[in-house]
Amino acid sequence: MRYGIGVALPRSLRIVRDQRSIAESLSQPTPEPVPHVRETYASPSLLTFLAQSKGAGVTKDVAIQVPAFSRALQVYAHTIAAFELKEYVGRDQIVARAFLVQPAKKTTYAAIMTRTVSDLLLYDEAYWYVTERSWDGFPSSIEYMPYTQITFVPTNPYEPIPINGTLYWNGVQVPESSVIRFDGDGNGGWLTYGSSAISTAAALEQAAFQYAVSPLPQIALKNTGADLPESVVDSLLDAWEEARQNRSTAYLNSTISADTFGWNARDLQLVEGRNASATMIARLCNLDPVWVGAGVSGSSLTYSNRTDLYRQLLDLSLTPVMKMIEERLSMNDVTPRGHEVEFDTASFLKSNPLEMAQIVNTLQPLGVIDINEARNMIDLPDMMNLEEQGPA
Repeated sequence: MRYGIGVALPRSLRIVRDQRSIAESLSQPTPEPVPHVRETYASPSLLTFLAQSKGAGVTKDVAIQVPAFSRALQVYAHTIAAFELKEYVGRDQIVARAFLVQPAKKTTYAAIMTRTVSDLLLYDEAYWYVTERSWDGFPSSIEYMPYTQITFVPTNPYEPIPINGTLYWNGVQVPESSVIRFDGDGNGGWLTYGSSAISTAAALEQAAFQYAVSPLPQIALKNTGADLPESVVDSLLDAWEEARQNRSTAYLNSTISADTFGWNARDLQLVEGRNASATMIARLCNLDPVWVGAGVSGSSLTYSNRTDLYRQLLDLSLTPVMKMIEERLSMNDVTPRGHEVEFDTASFLKSNPLEMAQIVNTLQPLGVIDINEARNMIDLPDMMNLEEQGPA
């Protein structure tokens, strides 16, 4: 009996001690939750913008980070802005008004036209605010109105091109008579109907950026010991990432192991995917892939076909956009009746000097052009201007 009592007492004491420890553990604060997975890399750049802009097209902040799209926008905006505006009465060219040479007093013609073309392509609309008028009531100075600062409430929202309505610029109502609005093709702009192609290209750029930052496959640290709280896991992963930037060799203890998963660069095919995406951007923007730097097998750009490439760009891509601006500036509220405004594209299509010399040699003997016109075609000053200047 004494043997049985000697065994029972220690056991009862253990039970009491265990119950006391359980009670003490319940009174302690709840430990931090144990995370199952934590990504070692997260970038709030392109993919965050994509998530925010989902369902409403793509924002300019996303699109402009795609090199092919940015290049396509520059081809249109920078090229058109390099063309001067000419004024005609019938078929005769006259001296262009100062308004067409420098629409705004605070900045240059190229800056205004570049921003106008960009808004017209991206959003299908562009706006100028008339700040001054000449003695005959026509605009003499304007201020560019960024589309992102415009709120337009049409009177009849069912009209394809609303004419009457209320326009607010940064929350301030602007009189309709003081606004010059340029209308696009009615498809909503590149950011709207090109959202799928732009989002795909942006995702590929994000994948390439992530691979450049972390060229190895995704790494997961596996803990075979006791679960660690979230703060300890964050510190461990931060230390791991910092150590990998300093040295490629790592040391792991008996409870931590590193597993890799994902694909290598060849499996990802980022180069091929980005090139295919750039080709899609070129199709979206109605451009030959060469203008956005996309390689197409079997094609090459040489000096002999450069003129044809420029002609194709002007006829198929730039002209429809320029017509929208030319015809708006030729309307009676901007330009006197009977006057027309056009872009001067002669220098853009000028052939090489040898071809121009052959053309001049053919046309001048026939009396089609005079000596001054011939000299102008080959970029030489007029004889009359040389005579007025006199000997040096």
